[in-house]
Amino acid sequence: MAGILLVALLAQEIKPNGRFGELTTFGHQLLISSGKIPAILPLALTAALAAVARWWPAQPARLRSLRGVLLGLAVALVVVATTAGLIHGQSLFSAVNQNARPFVLLVLGLVIGMSLRWLPDDRKLLPVTVGVALTLLLVAAAVAIPFGEIADERLSAYFVYYDSALPAIAAAVFIGLLGDTGWRWDWQHMSVAVAAPLLIVISFRRSVWLAALVVVVAALVVAWSRWRWILQRLAFAGLTVAVVVFAAPGLAADVGLRSTGSFEVGDSGTAPTNDPSPTGDRPKASAPATASAPATANGATATSSASTTTRPDPAGGPAASAAAPPPSGQANSPVPVGPSVPPSGSGPAGVEHQTASTGGHIEDLRIGWQHVRANFWTGIGPLAPQIPGLAAAQAERIYVHNQLLQDWLRYGPAAPLLVVLFFLVAGIAGLARLRDPGSDVVARTAAAFCLVMPVCFMTAPFLSETSRWPLVAGLAAGILAIRAGSATDPSGD
Repeated sequence: MAGILLVALLAQEIKPNGRFGELTTFGHQLLISSGKIPAILPLALTAALAAVARWWPAQPARLRSLRGVLLGLAVALVVVATTAGLIHGQSLFSAVNQNARPFVLLVLGLVIGMSLRWLPDDRKLLPVTVGVALTLLLVAAAVAIPFGEIADERLSAYFVYYDSALPAIAAAVFIGLLGDTGWRWDWQHMSVAVAAPLLIVISFRRSVWLAALVVVVAALVVAWSRWRWILQRLAFAGLTVAVVVFAAPGLAADVGLRSTGSFEVGDSGTAPTNDPSPTGDRPKASAPATASAPATANGATATSSASTTTRPDPAGGPAASAAAPPPSGQANSPVPVGPSVPPSGSGPAGVEHQTASTGGHIEDLRIGWQHVRANFWTGIGPLAPQIPGLAAAQAERIYVHNQLLQDWLRYGPAAPLLVVLFFLVAGIAGLARLRDPGSDVVARTAAAFCLVMPVCFMTAPFLSETSRWPLVAGLAAGILAIRAGSATDPSGD
């Protein structure tokens, strides 16, 4: 359990392309395969088989139990995605590998997460494992940033991680710590409480920022009796992070400009026009969805002018701009070296870039919904070519910057309905864990992640286009499906 989670935490789902540093692309081989199957799938399968072996001869999950419902919904997603592929002429292997693979990882994650009730040592080890990993990632970033290990120098010299799964996990860990009854004012807890939000800041993922804010408010509402604890820890972390942000030259300005670009489209009243020019490798119909589709999905975005300047979209999926070539005129730009970090994303160009990114996502929602209405009951198929006008203009397979719209267009209305039901059930269980003062930090972190994900799904189809998100989602939902201390409970429900 701890091992598979550590792999999912550390490995970044973005391809190296000569512009991204080693830190940003660390461990990508486990998640993005040059062959047919990424390494994380057999690793997860092995862990799931080991979990099932620990279950035997335990009583199987009842259909009406939380475990039974979550497993049933996840398996139904696999069936729907596979069936849609078979109907549209794919072979069984292609349908499973291209369409259903992320949902298979969701099922495997569920099985592994549910096995935690038989693994008391892992339950004790998980907080230490995750806390140390997040802290080391922040330390590595602090060392790498002055040497140019950045994701997009046009936005900021501080923004490191393109893969949005990492800040989402960090947000869940931070929220899990806020109401944890096992909190101590020692250096271990305080280090993680600061490292997690700092990782969220330097990840430059606005959807995760928003999701973290929403879930923190929800945690305050459902755990109002412990609001003093939560506010004390929130104030400590917020003050420390603010000191770091304002002390780093230009970081506060870069964060402000990144946020400002999010509102430019709304203020102007019109969305930027879509950019038809390519920004990197595009997914092919025969390529594995998890490996190459993310590299496409967010590799193109809208622009705010009539020009066709290529701008990769840093707000989309994990492997989004990994395959994008260096920006025009910057291919041979010197890498900043030294302790002074210039705020290269500052100025009107940075705001324009964020405006383009936001406009592209908004336009995807409008165009995607139009095509959903026109193909309400059938969708357009998992291998349908990209719809003209969407941000990922060169994608060879339909890609929309929204989880529900993409699933609907690829697999019909059953897929988004199952996704909604899965996270509705997991979200309700998560709110119950946040409200329960007896929930430990593991259960609270799992609850927070299941609540963070749906907000992020509104900006990119992370569940069906990556390996990392569905695996961690399954782990979190599986943990929620068992009660703390249920090792002696034969049902675990």
